[in-house]
Amino acid sequence: MGDDKHDDPREREAARMAYDDFLEDAKGEPIKYFKHDTDAHNDDALYRLVDEHGMEWYGWYWLLIELLTRRRGHRYDVSSNAGWRKLAHDMSCLTDMSTDECKAFIAELAEYGLVSKEYLDELRCVAVRRILVDSERYAESVASKKLGAWKTNRRRMFGT
Repeated sequence: MGDDKHDDPREREAARMAYDDFLEDAKGEPIKYFKHDTDAHNDDALYRLVDEHGMEWYGWYWLLIELLTRRRGHRYDVSSNAGWRKLAHDMSCLTDMSTDECKAFIAELAEYGLVSKEYLDELRCVAVRRILVDSERYAESVASKKLGAWKTNRRRMFGT
C-alpha cells in the first residue's frame, strides 16, 4: 500500500489544492436548481406576506429567489439607486415594479425575515440566507465532480 501513488502526500496535497481551486471557482456561480418545499406556502412569514399583500407578492418573492440563484454571488448590490433600479427592472418580468415599490417590497421581506436584514442594512445588498447556504452546497458538489475528472485526467496523463 505504501507504494500506491494515491497515498503519496504530494498527490493528496495536489488534490486538496485542486479541490480548493474548484470550490473557489464554483462559489457564487449561478445555481441550476434549488429546493422548493411543497408546503412553503405554510411558512409563517410567507403566510403573513400573502395575508397582508396578496398572491402577487408571493409570486414576486419566488421570482426574487429565482433571480438570486441565477446571479453570480447570489445577491443584488443596492448601495446605489442604479442597483435598486436594476433589481426593480429584473423583478418587472411579470409585472411592472417601480424602484419605490421594489424598495418597499424588499424592506417588508426583511421585516418578515425572508431576506437577510443584516445584508440589507450592513452590506447594502439583497440576499437570502437559504440561497447562500444552498450555493455553498452546490459549489461543493461542483468542486467534487471537477476533482473526480481532474484525478481521472491526471491518472491518464501521468499514471498517478
